[in-house]
Amino acid sequence: MTEKKQRDRQPSNSNSFNRNRNKNKNKNKDRDRNRNHNRTNSNSNLYSRSRPKKKKFTNKISDHFSKNDFACKESGKFRISLGLVGVLEELRGVTQKRINIIKGYECPEVAEAKGQLKRNFHTQGLAADIQILNMSVVEVFKEAEKLSGVVGIGLNIKEEYVHIDTRKAERLLWVEENNEEIPITDDNRKQYLSE
Repeated sequence: MTEKKQRDRQPSNSNSFNRNRNKNKNKNKDRDRNRNHNRTNSNSNLYSRSRPKKKKFTNKISDHFSKNDFACKESGKFRISLGLVGVLEELRGVTQKRINIIKGYECPEVAEAKGQLKRNFHTQGLAADIQILNMSVVEVFKEAEKLSGVVGIGLNIKEEYVHIDTRKAERLLWVEENNEEIPITDDNRKQYLSE
């Protein structure tokens, strides 16, 4: 017999051969399992019908203001111009201070009962009476005056607030004194706006 045939006849170490073969099978199974797992995950991302997360209900209408800031104090009704909200956000950005809305929207019925329905931009959602934390009303008036979007600016020194509005007209500046609106002119500007 040739040497080759004798080797073939001799009992080989079949246990080590089988062990190696089983290791390779297990490696292949693990590899296939990982492939299938990855396919399943990627397919589930593509075709899943999971519901989007519910958004929490919020009254916010901008970064720093909510519907509650502008709602009518007497009736709770709400109406506001987004242009006014934009101007208030711009004013807050310039001053870097919190703005307190004293009065936002006012229902026509409420304004009529007070005798203030005529030329009242609050009833149209175009006006707000404001105060700014740690600023005098004169300082607030001057800052509001710098913004082109603010068309009507009224200064109420006695009640310590500034009225701003975004009416569609020419700019108008005034001081409220004894329930009367006094236009601000070059002649009386120092009288009202000097600190």
